[in-house]
Amino acid sequence: MGVSAVIPAYNEETTVGRIIDTLKQVAAVTEIIVVSDGSEDDTAAVARHHGARVLELAVNSGKGAAMTAGAREAREDILLFLDADLEGLLPDHVQALIEPLLAGRAEMSVGIFSRGRSMTDLAQVVAPHLSGQRAIRKDLFLAIGADRSRFEVEVQLTSEARARNWRVEKVPLVNMTHIMKEEKRGLYRGVVARMGMYKDIAGFFWRLTRKKLKARPVAVLLLLLSLGVTFNYDTQRVASAEAGRMPDLNLPAAGQRLLVVSPHPDDETLGAGGLIAKARARGDTVKVVFMTNGDGFRRGVETTRGILPTSAGDFLTYGERRQQEAITALGNLGVGPADIIFMGYPDGGLAAIWSNYWQEDKPYRSACTRKEAVPYRLAFKPGEPYAAPALLADLEEILREYRPTDIYVTDTNDSHPDHWATGAFTLAAVGELKGEDPTFNPRIYTFVIHTGMWQMLPVFDRDHKPLLPPGYFLARGTPWYKLPLAPAILELKKQAIAAYRTQEMVMPTFLANFERPNEVFSRLPDQEVITTATGMSVDGGVKEWPRDAVIALDPAGDLVTKKVERGGDLKAAYLLQSGRTTYLRLDTWGRVGFPVNYTLSIYLLPASPGAGSQRFTWSWAPGEKQVRWLTRPAGYDPNAIRVASGGDSLEMALPDLIPPGEHYLMFTAVTSIGRLPLDRIPWRLVKIKGSDL
Repeated sequence: MGVSAVIPAYNEETTVGRIIDTLKQVAAVTEIIVVSDGSEDDTAAVARHHGARVLELAVNSGKGAAMTAGAREAREDILLFLDADLEGLLPDHVQALIEPLLAGRAEMSVGIFSRGRSMTDLAQVVAPHLSGQRAIRKDLFLAIGADRSRFEVEVQLTSEARARNWRVEKVPLVNMTHIMKEEKRGLYRGVVARMGMYKDIAGFFWRLTRKKLKARPVAVLLLLLSLGVTFNYDTQRVASAEAGRMPDLNLPAAGQRLLVVSPHPDDETLGAGGLIAKARARGDTVKVVFMTNGDGFRRGVETTRGILPTSAGDFLTYGERRQQEAITALGNLGVGPADIIFMGYPDGGLAAIWSNYWQEDKPYRSACTRKEAVPYRLAFKPGEPYAAPALLADLEEILREYRPTDIYVTDTNDSHPDHWATGAFTLAAVGELKGEDPTFNPRIYTFVIHTGMWQMLPVFDRDHKPLLPPGYFLARGTPWYKLPLAPAILELKKQAIAAYRTQEMVMPTFLANFERPNEVFSRLPDQEVITTATGMSVDGGVKEWPRDAVIALDPAGDLVTKKVERGGDLKAAYLLQSGRTTYLRLDTWGRVGFPVNYTLSIYLLPASPGAGSQRFTWSWAPGEKQVRWLTRPAGYDPNAIRVASGGDSLEMALPDLIPPGEHYLMFTAVTSIGRLPLDRIPWRLVKIKGSDL
């Protein structure tokens, strides 16, 4: 049984190619049909170039009409509908959408965005019938008569499903969103287009009400109210947070050594440009490390060249250009080339390297540059393999030689994979050096660049509106501080942002929204696992756990899990050492249970120079008697872990995990349904002492 993918598209030349390329990686998708709905750009040509079958409608007929045209031409009995402007689509998302139909569990599946942009996330939690990402049986879709529908087609599908008792399965689409109309068409034209979409939807509800089907006049009112709430969600959430009482960041006396670690050229200026300029003005030394050259930003390459990238050389040239932009930008902030370090690791690959590539003889290969090692002449170590040990060793060497007093790095809960991985690598490097030299104890601060819709909508009168962290970050329990920027410092930051011309061409509003009278940073506290001589039991009862064993908090309802499965919405993580056994506990905001998987990782950092990290990653689902190991050292007993769950808690005992002496480890926990993650505890650096008993 195969699947026909149908992509209705109107003027989507910049994004449709990525959707097609992703679909081609899914074996069950046997044909890809792009319906160019009266497009006035090169949507059809781009779709053909990427290998799709293209139908061209002479005039713009509406989304429902385009979907129907594609469905009539489809060969397969299962249809997969995807919007053409998606961001973050992965083959796993596609497989998850079509699996309920391939397995015979449902007549229709509906995708719900999560951890993409909070406006689109909330819109689909409040009104999942608006989702354009669906799989459905071809005969059922053609029977609803959507050939005259426009944007109301999704609501029409949901109404028919309820009226005819179709089996419908909701599928979380994590780290995925779509480009908003206001971004594609400009604020005025985008709002006009959005109002037209709302008009189509409201009109459909009105017709349903008149026909006395499963709708009420109040449905129209609720829809409009939910859309209004969605449109203002981020503003209301941030404004209502306790950011008004956020204290100022008090910098220590002048003469400090600051290290700023940035995933891509521009992140350092957006998140900490004012800090850098202020530190240089008062005499501090500042070094900036760029993990990547930003050479995997396909949309940026296309915009800069004016055509589709044709070879790996296009991406390498783009990466070199971004290097020069970074040198210019930091020069405006007072940092010279001698204090700028380009690591040259792969843009878009840092998370994969952190999770999977720990053997230098089997490096990561960039999908854009086609390289497996640092290809740039202007790099810290040209030729270094794209592997975690090499990257970690490079960071350690920089830390060992420079010995920064303060480190500023992207937060491990930033939604961009390169950003959280940059934070994880930096924390791990700090942990290894702390184990080697206890006198090394820099202050560590994090900043955030990407998270949902934060900083995406235009901010008017930016010079006078303070920057506030997202409300979700404020709820984690780590302290946040604001750094006020004097007008002269803010002007230097603006000049530095303007130096990133390649990025200004693609996302000018996003960059400009960081031109604010302050910056925000979170201070990471030193964390240490407590030890207890009291015997612990793993039975699902948690009364004996001390409160100070908590190492991480996570707010409720931060993801789509509230709508899909609250047992996957993490609440807190605990670590405790008793004798030679390490105890671990996860609390959730709902009952631990099927169909959620719980995956945990502990990276035990080496206690001596030259030794390698030991990685423990395992997964468990309710009903299983033993964990499923994903990664473990060869000498560790795979049957050693004991597991118990009860109510909204999951307990685990790991004997002989930590050897005697003091060590540092990295910890995270992830919940998922299938291979799609729901929620996670961001990576934490924790000190732990193993017992020699």
